[in-house]
Amino acid sequence: MNHVVVTLDETDLMELQIVILDEDEAAALTFLKTRIAAKIPKKGTALCDSSRLNPYLPKSDIAGDA
Repeated sequence: MNHVVVTLDETDLMELQIVILDEDEAAALTFLKTRIAAKIPKKGTALCDSSRLNPYLPKSDIAGDA
């Protein structure tokens, strides 16, 4: 199972509270897309993601690196 930690700033928290209080489904979906999904790292970009290339390993010509 994968775990992701998303940090919300003060503006995000205020908008989240507004969406919850208003029970606005369209605004909730927009919040999820713009504030939450945008902060979830793509594969290979997280600091602990093993699919990233290690800069300390020698480069290989297999992937076209020179």
